[in-house]
Amino acid sequence: MQVLKKYQKYRRKSFLFFCVILICSAYLWLVDAIPDTISILQGEEVALAEGLPVTTKLETTDGTITSSGNINGSSYEVSCRLFGIIPVKCVTVHIVKEAQVIPCGTPFGIYIHTDGVLVVDISDIVQNGITVESPAAHILKSGDYITAVNGTTVSEKEELQQAVAESGGEVLCLSVMRDGESLECELRPALNDTGNYQLGIWVRDDLAGIGTLTYVEAAGRFGALGHGITDVDVEHLVSMQSATAYQAQILSIIRGEKGSPGELVGQIYYNHANEIGEITKNTKNGIFGRLEGLPDVLQEASAMEIGFKQEIETGPAQILVTLEDTRQLYDITITDVDLNPQESNKGIAFQVTDDALIEETGGIIQGMSGAPILQNGKVIGAVTHVFVDNPTKGYGIFIETMLEQGSSE
Repeated sequence: MQVLKKYQKYRRKSFLFFCVILICSAYLWLVDAIPDTISILQGEEVALAEGLPVTTKLETTDGTITSSGNINGSSYEVSCRLFGIIPVKCVTVHIVKEAQVIPCGTPFGIYIHTDGVLVVDISDIVQNGITVESPAAHILKSGDYITAVNGTTVSEKEELQQAVAESGGEVLCLSVMRDGESLECELRPALNDTGNYQLGIWVRDDLAGIGTLTYVEAAGRFGALGHGITDVDVEHLVSMQSATAYQAQILSIIRGEKGSPGELVGQIYYNHANEIGEITKNTKNGIFGRLEGLPDVLQEASAMEIGFKQEIETGPAQILVTLEDTRQLYDITITDVDLNPQESNKGIAFQVTDDALIEETGGIIQGMSGAPILQNGKVIGAVTHVFVDNPTKGYGIFIETMLEQGSSE
């Protein structure tokens, strides 16, 4: 009898332990399954956690709580509880007024003038036939922006070079921006074996390249790339003083292979007649600005509704790409949708399934970042990354993430 009681006690404890594990597992799964933020159209009813043992309540800014319905405003919170008891999370709901965009998928040229002179690298110099440490060592570092010398603004690398050349070896006071913070530092240029004064740094003041336009809104606001523009040597988001979008033409395609990403090779026409707009923001979720007019290839393009992340399904979809002066849809399969991605521009995982695109490009290649992703007649995102070991696989960003990032423009 005593043994039976011990056994029953053990079973109760085991059952309770199992229930605790089950509830904890369900809780953790729900935290990941329910998005931290969603977007809906103005006046649309919120639908969260459908089919899950979760109750939701809408909380307005005035403290009013309702169990269902719709609310007009810029944003509000929706509280979610497991079995109506255990708090899971609060979801931020953003109200989106703009329901349509023109999906582009067209190449365009990018020219950026940096906000200051960008330090790319620190370099030793040669004095009396001996390599000596750079005067800038342990003072400047890659990614710094030199904005002034002795109080005089510099925006061109030639202005910095002239100030160093005319220094006569006297100490220069440099104004520097580093990671968004301003600082002052003093450097004494060194005379090298060619008779020139140097700071021992490599610098640049501009960048150029080709990307893909993702969308254009009715007011001319545009978004592109789905990721930010970084300097290849510094790997930081480039700080812009000014930036211009140009018409561009694809000349050739370098096909992507395993371990070797391909590339769209194009030509940018840097003249006023080919300017199409201004780039005003460079962010981790794309570049944004305003077009003065649509590129020639988009003159007949039509607007489409946007699809929010909660609407995206695994399965067939398409990307809109321009390879030979023609915008064309190519088939992909969405393999995963991460509603709470650790990296905001990797919420959509997909694989290229279109034989024609694989034959021509090998899959996703450099220059295709920003290509719109379409599903069920809606624009749902943009291509952002390719798997280096498999160019048919890639990631995309939710279109709402780009629209929210660019909404202030």
